[in-house]
Amino acid sequence: MPLAFDDILFFKFEKFSNYDSTITHFISTRIGLNEDKQFSIGLNGFLPDAKVLENRQILAQKFGFDPSCYVFAEQVHGNKVELITDKERGRGAFSKADALQSSDAWITKIPNICLVAQAADCVPILFFDPINKAIGAAHAGWKGTVKRIAAEVVYAMKQEFGTNPADLMVGIGPSAGPCCYEVGDDVISIVNQVFPAKYELLIKYDDMERPVFDLWRANLYTLQEVGVKYENVDFAGLCTICNKHLFFSARSGDKGRFGAAIMINSKMLN
Repeated sequence: MPLAFDDILFFKFEKFSNYDSTITHFISTRIGLNEDKQFSIGLNGFLPDAKVLENRQILAQKFGFDPSCYVFAEQVHGNKVELITDKERGRGAFSKADALQSSDAWITKIPNICLVAQAADCVPILFFDPINKAIGAAHAGWKGTVKRIAAEVVYAMKQEFGTNPADLMVGIGPSAGPCCYEVGDDVISIVNQVFPAKYELLIKYDDMERPVFDLWRANLYTLQEVGVKYENVDFAGLCTICNKHLFFSARSGDKGRFGAAIMINSKMLN
């Protein structure tokens, strides 16, 4: 996943960058202006709201849109997918009070709506249908992953936009990785119930007391189950726990949030 440092540090998916005329996308980090290492975009009390809104403004300005284009949600670790229309534009952009309250994934084909999945160890996932010019974003922690939220996004895009899963481009963002994400008996039990054993998503390392849950492959296999092609999936391949100097990590004690964002450009080439 290409890294860029231009006043702030951010990442982009290489496969998505082939469509820069149609979509804007980015993954923010904890590194902001003047080497600010607490560049959070979450209105969760970690930073004063004014500072968070300033950070959101910096990102919007960097990528050429107005902050009123953002759509933010509270994110409840479910698998509900919400269709975003013009009336939802700006929800949660300036206040936690009017953020979307009950969804963890969002889809739209309306230009100038910037969908944002916030994360700090959970998996942010971005979706792009280049045929129907439609996008999606999802927040997939372990709960959303076992509830197959990635598949729910594909189903919703198929229903709303006529998306063919084989056409979808998907980016699986930085999160707690298969090197570090130890889980307890409750998670182990659910993973064993909902995923085939052949997926081998629980990895045991000699130097770790508990197995590690591979969130990246779990979401990949979920996508493949519903027809997304492996070659259309891009992986950040960055563990937030290993790379806590780049990303916020709740497991490491961080309360900040980075974000994966995607928006259809208002002036796109057909």
